[in-house]
Amino acid sequence: MILSQFPDLQWLKQKIDERFQHRRGLNNIPLDTDGFPSVIINTQVKESYRNDVVGPISVFMNLQGTSRCSVEGRSVAIPEDYFFLSNRFQAYTLEIESTKPVETFNIHIGEVFSEGVLSALLTPADTMLNDGLQQKTATIAFYNQLYRKDECFHRIVRSLQALKKSPKLNKLLFEERMTSLLLYLLGQHRHLMQQVARLPAIKRSTRLEVYRRLSFALDHLHAHTNGEIDLDALSATACLSKYHFLRLFKQAYGRSPYQYWQGLRLQKAQHLLRHTALPVEDIATTLGFENSNSLSRLFHQRLKLYPTQFRQAVK
Repeated sequence: MILSQFPDLQWLKQKIDERFQHRRGLNNIPLDTDGFPSVIINTQVKESYRNDVVGPISVFMNLQGTSRCSVEGRSVAIPEDYFFLSNRFQAYTLEIESTKPVETFNIHIGEVFSEGVLSALLTPADTMLNDGLQQKTATIAFYNQLYRKDECFHRIVRSLQALKKSPKLNKLLFEERMTSLLLYLLGQHRHLMQQVARLPAIKRSTRLEVYRRLSFALDHLHAHTNGEIDLDALSATACLSKYHFLRLFKQAYGRSPYQYWQGLRLQKAQHLLRHTALPVEDIATTLGFENSNSLSRLFHQRLKLYPTQFRQAVK
């Protein structure tokens, strides 16, 4: 189901409380199962406040503009080149306040659907054959943090956007592409768990808590690619001393906070060089470099190409 506007909040909360037990969606559309259905909300609004919605696994992102999502008392701004995840049974608050329309493309992955797909992805084949139709449910607690949109993610989103062009939604194709999205998210989660495993703590629960704190600082870096970073602010965001923060960050991500931040700026510069006609000087200013020479030096150090050469190479 792809909606072009947010459903009425009071109606939605009532349906969630009822677990969609009458199997009726917006405009009385019949649903296949109980529980929150799979739905994409692609709308343009300047203002919206949707508080304390207990949703399924949800991917929050914007095709244009910035929104803000709050989960478990923590609020995160979601820029265009990132997405944010919340989990099943986790209450979220979505806020939009802008002078220009913000175009959302928020994906809520149906409860029964996600259980079935994750069960198939996480259960060995011989076990599935033995269990038959009586599959055990499987859930994953994704990290509530910003994730950068890579090319694979963009392809999945474009494939879902393409479904809007058809007068009637092809359910099989929709579920195939939602399955691809879940598979992608599972891959991202496994990558994060590898980073958690690098942290030097005896207890797994301690490593998970340390990584959770580091992810707060990571979101801060992602949101400030066009300005200076401050080590005191970063370590305070993670509730760690500066010494411990620097050591643990490098162990988790393989780079210092400054190196990681420079990598983010480089990725953003590459995107602008590929997809816009902005002069190199304007890109440098947009990303907070002192001048275009500073950007050129970083490009040459990392890619052995200058920005103008990179732009010509990717045309």
